[in-house]
Amino acid sequence: MGGKTDLERVVAYVPFEWKKELETWAQTDERSVSWLVSKLIEKALQERREQQSTTEVVNVPR
Repeated sequence: MGGKTDLERVVAYVPFEWKKELETWAQTDERSVSWLVSKLIEKALQERREQQSTTEVVNVPR
């Protein structure tokens, strides 16, 4: 565990309560907090991309 990776590091500051909740969630899923947060970011970015593509279709000039 903890080997070399091609991934970039991002640092975020969150309230203590969020950190504890993320740790509990990650432990329940037998994953790391880093993995969990990465998946949450991935989902949010995908939803944003989908929303942007919908907005672009609606705003197509005629």
